[in-house]
Amino acid sequence: MPDTVLYTERLVLRPLTPALARGLLAAPSGRGFPGPDDLDLLARTAATEDADARHTYLLEHDGRPIGTLGVAGALSPDGDQELGYRLVTPARGQGYGTEAVGALCAVLERGPGVRRLTAEVRPGNEASRRLLCRLGFLEVDGGSTGHLLFARAAPGSAPAFRRIAGRHVC
Repeated sequence: MPDTVLYTERLVLRPLTPALARGLLAAPSGRGFPGPDDLDLLARTAATEDADARHTYLLEHDGRPIGTLGVAGALSPDGDQELGYRLVTPARGQGYGTEAVGALCAVLERGPGVRRLTAEVRPGNEASRRLLCRLGFLEVDGGSTGHLLFARAAPGSAPAFRRIAGRHVC
C-alpha cells in the first residue's frame, strides 16, 4: 500500500514514489503545492527506496497536485490504522478531502487485520472534524496530547472504542 493509482469522481490518488517526490521538489506546481507543510514529507519520501516506508498518495485534481493523504505508521497490534491528510488552501471547502479520505478508507478497511481507522485532529480544526464525521468517524478517548482522536470501526469489526460521553461532536 499504495501500489495502485486510485480514481474517484474528481480526483486521482497517485502513489507518492521517491521519483515523484523528487520531481515535485524540483519543480513546484506554483499553485500552492508543495506548501511549507508538504516539504518534509516530500524530502523523506524522496530519500527512501524502502517500499514499506511509502504509504502516501498524491492527490491530483485536473492534473494538478492539491494535497497528500496516507497512513501514519504500521498497523497496530490491535488492528488500528491511523490515517492523515492535507490539502492546499485553495482546494479546501470543495469536498475533495471527503472524497479522497473516503476512497482511502475503503482501501484500508479491506486490508488484513484492520479493525478500526483513526485520525488525530487539532482542536479548532472544524473542517477536518466535519470531514471525519461525514465519513462515519466518532470522537473517542485516547488522542495524543493536544489532539482529538477520531475512530471508525472497519466493516465486520466490533467497535473497540468508547465515544466521548456528553459531547455532541458529529
